[in-house]
Amino acid sequence: MILRDLSRALSQILFFFSLVLIVPLGVAIYYDFIVDNISHFYPLSTPAFAWTLLISLVICLILYLYGRKSKGELRRRESILIVVLFWIFASALGSLPFIFSKTIENPLDALFETVSGVTTTGSSIIYPKAFDPQTHQEIQSHIPRSQSSAKNYYFYGTVNPIINPNTHAVLEGLHAIGRPILFWRSFIQWLGGLGITLIFIAVFPFLAMGGKFLAEAESSSPYRDPMTPRIKQTASNLWKIYLGLSLLEVILLLLTNAKMHLFDAVVITFSNISTGGFSIHNNSIGHYNHSVTEWIVMLFMICGAINFSLYFFLIKGKIKRLFHPELFLFLIFILLSCFLTSFKLFARLPFSDALRNGSFQAISSMTCTGFFTANYDLWPYASQAIMLFSMYIGGMTGSTAGGIKTARHLILFRAVKHKIESIFRPETIRSLKIGTQNISDTPLLTIFTFFWIVIVISALGILLLIFDGIDPETAFGLITCAVNNVGLSFRAAGPTATCAFLPPFSKCVLILWMLLGRLEFFAFLILCVRSFWKNR
Repeated sequence: MILRDLSRALSQILFFFSLVLIVPLGVAIYYDFIVDNISHFYPLSTPAFAWTLLISLVICLILYLYGRKSKGELRRRESILIVVLFWIFASALGSLPFIFSKTIENPLDALFETVSGVTTTGSSIIYPKAFDPQTHQEIQSHIPRSQSSAKNYYFYGTVNPIINPNTHAVLEGLHAIGRPILFWRSFIQWLGGLGITLIFIAVFPFLAMGGKFLAEAESSSPYRDPMTPRIKQTASNLWKIYLGLSLLEVILLLLTNAKMHLFDAVVITFSNISTGGFSIHNNSIGHYNHSVTEWIVMLFMICGAINFSLYFFLIKGKIKRLFHPELFLFLIFILLSCFLTSFKLFARLPFSDALRNGSFQAISSMTCTGFFTANYDLWPYASQAIMLFSMYIGGMTGSTAGGIKTARHLILFRAVKHKIESIFRPETIRSLKIGTQNISDTPLLTIFTFFWIVIVISALGILLLIFDGIDPETAFGLITCAVNNVGLSFRAAGPTATCAFLPPFSKCVLILWMLLGRLEFFAFLILCVRSFWKNR
């Protein structure tokens, strides 16, 4: 292991992460010192971001001084370790603004919120604290045994309520958090959506030397369809497309909803195009109660779950490259899930409402976004089951979506079909193709391994949560959410609640499972192999 090269590369990535912190710092300064106290009456958050920036720069300096004599060589092993270490560093540093601003005082809760953000999972730990009206002492909150919870849960909230000095109304949950912190929650999702490492590959010439390995470590795609021969140029093109889609969504949200504020449009876009799902309102997108806004959000959830290479080919006029079997299969899955999720709602709601709500939750599930517009936990079990299955299907390869990915399902189906045919026609020579690319035995074995890992990791996570006292239905929903990086869950962690009720051990399990799911398991699991740490 070349520690000095590792240290130098990590210092440069963290330096860029430090520069990124200037954006929320600027937002904090604006709301703390420029906007009047009537519009923004929340506690100051500028010192929180300033301290976080300072700590990040100090860590960068220490790493740089250690690796300043590096030869600049990044091989596959070092690249894998860099990616894993950076996601850990980014999660730890990203939690500091929550802690320093006293928005979330418990470090474990702050880390949970941050990991959920950077992995674009969207599960929140934010829950209003409860106080006795007579003694003003904090008391436990309670999720009672009901249809949405198989047992009673008693826990303490995570966010202090505040009083609006203008209306004297008590603000709770997300509404009790200042806009700079809300901006930060959604901004880290936007950064993590396309893969934070790709930003650094596009910016730093040093990282371009090992950029191919860095990109592969961050996503174990079953096949490659690069835009350009150079990884640095590909990363740059991806982020230009990402920025363009983000800008387009902000504009459409503002033009179609007169009540939509610029801040709301920006944070919705950050969480939407990244298929993250963090919201700035306790009832998510349902807060706006605006059908056009919901359809725009649905459109861009799908856009975020489509392979970004296809946008590049569309811009370049390479229309034939769009006729890809994975895209067709993904769109078919979307249509089927929308119909099946809505089907059982037609008997309960007017047709238009059933179609709108059912389609929204189906798309949110399959794209692994996590927004919601209704309390789907009270829907028929058939609709909930479709949502759960959709999470494991996921979006397309090369998108911001989570899940197993449509391409893996397609390849696995064709491989199984070929195997069945070979039983009665062993003499036939078969080649497995996805689009124009041949799938050899090596990626095919990787896909089978991936499916096995998903099953084992999911089962293990459910067992760990059940042993920690979580009821089976809630545990199943939470692990499905974490493994596939989806913000939607069920029962005690449903849309009307958060993950605040979880014991510390369960929170740690979900933090690790979210990171495993975001890096698609292999990068983390490789670190558990003894030979990885042996010198060459």
